[in-house]
Amino acid sequence: MLNNVSLKNAPLLLRWARTFEMLLFILPVAVLFYQYKGLTVGDFFLFQGIFSISKFLFEIPSGYLGDVFSRKKIIILSFLAILCAFITYYFFSGFYWMFLAEIFFGVSMSLYSGTGEAYLYDVLKKQGREKDFIKEEAKIKSWTIFGTAFATFTGGAIYQYWGADTMILIETFFVLIGFILTMFLPDIPEVKRVVEKGKSKFKDILDIVKYTIKHAEIKWLILYPAVFGAGTKVLLWAMQPLMKSAEIPVVLFGVFLGLNQIFRGTLAHFSHYIFQKLKTNKLSILLFLLLVIGTASAILIPSLNEKVYIYVLLIVMAFAISSQVVLGIVTRSMMNHRIKSDERATVLSVSSMFNSAFSGVSMIALKFLIDGTTLQNTFIVIGLVILVLTVYPLKKLLRLKI
Repeated sequence: MLNNVSLKNAPLLLRWARTFEMLLFILPVAVLFYQYKGLTVGDFFLFQGIFSISKFLFEIPSGYLGDVFSRKKIIILSFLAILCAFITYYFFSGFYWMFLAEIFFGVSMSLYSGTGEAYLYDVLKKQGREKDFIKEEAKIKSWTIFGTAFATFTGGAIYQYWGADTMILIETFFVLIGFILTMFLPDIPEVKRVVEKGKSKFKDILDIVKYTIKHAEIKWLILYPAVFGAGTKVLLWAMQPLMKSAEIPVVLFGVFLGLNQIFRGTLAHFSHYIFQKLKTNKLSILLFLLLVIGTASAILIPSLNEKVYIYVLLIVMAFAISSQVVLGIVTRSMMNHRIKSDERATVLSVSSMFNSAFSGVSMIALKFLIDGTTLQNTFIVIGLVILVLTVYPLKKLLRLKI
């Protein structure tokens, strides 16, 4: 019989579990790893799209499960799914096995995305500390991001000197530790959703989705981060092919992507203070400008020969990409204050669903653009499309004055 920790210590335990789970040594060499497993660069972007689409398909059902069943058990299942993904990475090769691993990965992320935040919010609410959500969520984000930063800095070296299989084995070990830790999370007396008599669960889900996308404030708190997040995700995964085309040493892949994680961790840690200082409108405009600068950097890099200028623009890209974490923490907190407890996980999953949909379409589009044209033309097209799509929800969000 496992002895669960107290409610007071639950956020700390969840922090540790997520930190171990997100030690992604594969991150700086993902393109090289997929090539090692028999896939092409285009296949890599296609698979990132598959990951996002599988996450999209499971988002709302998994969030609804978190409202109807124990959120602790859903979190445990999310860790089990990612453990299955890395076991598949280790033992198998080829298109279809990697496809299966991406499905496991997408299911894992969708199971956690709405439920993990809902669990944390309810833990704090039981202690009368719901106002501390931004701080506690920022701590989880910063811990996991700094953990990912460590893994990113070292991942390139592990891959180069010890090989892909050893790298995945190390990663699987840490995910297993995180999985074990989730079993000690306390069960909380949650307000579970009760479906009206004669009403199907499917109809209940649709009603929550309709409520979410029609809500005057929530829909824009979802749409702007979704399009913005698609832009930063494209830039994140663009860094590896850009570095490869510029003949950057593999060891430095981890350095530049590690800098991105350090920037993300720092911004996550100070997100509460940044929001208090800038408020919604100024923060949203500043983040959009950073996305523009990051996109311009990606477009310029293929035309440069001087390594110094390429390094500078890669650092600029790393910082621009990291800005997404602030927008995510702030908008999710604002949504939490506008959601009832018995539908919290479902609404947050609707938000994640939009993120996955935009990211998935963008990444799949990259597959065909990269296979059919140059890197520079690819980022000109995809960058301009995303920037144009970002303007409309940004204008709507600014008019709310929240």
